[in-house]
Amino acid sequence: MAMTLRLSDEVESRFREVAAEAGLSMNSAAEAAIAEWMERRQREHVRSVAEDIAKRHARLMTRLGE
Repeated sequence: MAMTLRLSDEVESRFREVAAEAGLSMNSAAEAAIAEWMERRQREHVRSVAEDIAKRHARLMTRLGE
């Protein structure tokens, strides 16, 4: 899927430099960054849900640990 990404001149310039230093095209660098961001959000969501469950069932989990 084609997509247009609008960046400020400053961000675009720095992004171009960093991608080149990494030996990546700007497209490849953007795709990798987006994929990493999505994975991080998923991990954070799972962690948050697990923490909520642990809080909600703390007494039960303590009893199971005995």
